[in-house]
Amino acid sequence: MYLAELRPSSGPEQGRARLHQAALYSPTACGAPVGSPIIGRPTSQDHRSHSGWGQRETRIVITGIGLVTPLAASAWQTFNALLAGRMICHRVEGLPASTDPVELVRRAGSVNIAHRGPTDPSVELADAAARQACAEAAVGPEGLDAIVASSKGAVHAMVDAASYLDNQRSRSWGAIPFDAIALGPHAFLCNHLRRRLGLHNVQPVIGACASGLMALHQARQALLCGSMAQRPKRVLVIASEAALQSLFIHSYKRLGVLCPLRPKAYCGRPLAVNRCGFMLSEVGAAVVVERCEAPRPGQIELIDTAVATEAHHLVRPSPRMEGLRHVVQRLIGSRQIDMLHPHAPGTVDHDPVEVDILGSHLETGCHMYACKGAVGHGLGAAGLVSLVLACLCARTNRCPPMPWLDRPIRGGTYLHPTATARSSPLQSHAVFAAGFGGHVAGAVLKRA
Repeated sequence: MYLAELRPSSGPEQGRARLHQAALYSPTACGAPVGSPIIGRPTSQDHRSHSGWGQRETRIVITGIGLVTPLAASAWQTFNALLAGRMICHRVEGLPASTDPVELVRRAGSVNIAHRGPTDPSVELADAAARQACAEAAVGPEGLDAIVASSKGAVHAMVDAASYLDNQRSRSWGAIPFDAIALGPHAFLCNHLRRRLGLHNVQPVIGACASGLMALHQARQALLCGSMAQRPKRVLVIASEAALQSLFIHSYKRLGVLCPLRPKAYCGRPLAVNRCGFMLSEVGAAVVVERCEAPRPGQIELIDTAVATEAHHLVRPSPRMEGLRHVVQRLIGSRQIDMLHPHAPGTVDHDPVEVDILGSHLETGCHMYACKGAVGHGLGAAGLVSLVLACLCARTNRCPPMPWLDRPIRGGTYLHPTATARSSPLQSHAVFAAGFGGHVAGAVLKRA
């Protein structure tokens, strides 16, 4: 697993920490048995200021959020669409039965505005979400440190450049993005965002479908670890995914994790007994996280984060999901959680095991919302999408409906997902994401 590590800047003029990707650590190198998960999480000592004895504990707050989905072009518009029961499967209900599977997936999950920009759609989505988050936080993006999460990166630019090399013509843009081949899809995404937004240090994070929450975990480490002089004041976390390419669509189909690729059957049903896979979507999400001594009333505090990985299989998680069990135990523990946002992709194997794990760690009743049934699966950005929606649920004390949930999975004594929307105190939230290769991440937030 790739753990975040903080290294001091080479010169005092930098005035902040540089984020680096640490080396690959194996379970046996850390003294753990083969197959056991490795957890990455700041220690309690990291939470306190190093500027002097007796300083107050450093707290982390989320001051800005941004979100672009197939349902709407902003976080609040998307949340209103979810409260109204809208789902991306509604976009393909009227298509003929003979619709090509790739066209079906794109019609349901594409974000049109992302394909009208001058470069790769993943850059457009990330740019839009980042500007929303910065605007809400009342800060400009110029000079900010940023952590950019994506499972696939700027694959459209890479395909376009390769197509030109093969056929001597460009499919999409007048300028051929050869830097996509030179840099690779993830560095291409980071480089364009750095230039567009005027960012300072930009760090890519790649952890399959857990990428977004892994990036959030690294941002929290950057804000908590090291001396005060080296810590940034705030970090911009961005997650973006735009990979509705035929190669990926057919690959997921072959893995058996997509909904049936027919217009009337293409509907994700996470947490349902009759679940049948997930819908793919393009999304962009972003949050601004800042350190402070005490959150103001109404602010969203990032209480904790954790990451883990399992040395089990390249694609499949361990049947018992030990990594998820460790993350759930460390984040929930004895905390009072009002609402859970599980990974819940809607696949036959994953959902019941995750629900069982979550239910076994609860001591009181808890709401649950699985957004992939409405906005689709944003792959590497999915975890940060859930976190943004959790912030909105905490702000409004409202839980969107899950219209597809006619027969929910049962999860122990206290966990009973329901189809209807709810309005009740929803102060504390736990968010989880899991991906190929056993990558797992989670976060806990709370409205002050």
